Amino acid sequence: MRATTTTLIYLIISIFSFVFSQENNVETQTSFYQVPGTDVKITPPEYFVALPVQNTLIHPPTSASIQINEIDGSAYKLVVRNLTPEYIEKQNAHFIKKENLTTNDGKEATLFLVSFTVTAKDSARTPVDYERIMFFTGNQNKTIWINANYPVIAKDVIYNTLIKSLKTVKFDD
Repeated sequence: MRATTTTLIYLIISIFSFVFSQENNVETQTSFYQVPGTDVKITPPEYFVALPVQNTLIHPPTSASIQINEIDGSAYKLVVRNLTPEYIEKQNAHFIKKENLTTNDGKEATLFLVSFTVTAKDSARTPVDYERIMFFTGNQNKTIWINANYPVIAKDVIYNTLIKSLKTVKFDD
């Protein structure tokens, strides 16, 4: 029990430290992360670090992650149209909402918010509820698909920062 309490306290401290450092960072940061093997760039939130594989950025203290995919030969609007709440539910995720957005460059984007639970292989550990922002943009020839995952306990402090970051995505038409 003590280890669980200590871990929870560490997580809460990390989240609050993250919040205070993140508030305006995405808006003022000018450096882009070039996604390896693609023409996609994004301004990540502060303290997110790139993993050497899978086009993924992570924030270790909160377990938040951003994964960026470029799908050539796939029309953005077709992908979004086929991603229905029923399809999402069949993937063992709970559909929360769909929202139309615009990137900072003025390109159409669509956000899907879903939730799911992560259970550890060790049944003694408590399952953790997560949410995933599925952010899509693109054109008739390609789809940019960005997943941003975070534990629900951190939503109030990370959600808006992630949205600001996702809207910075740039790609060649």
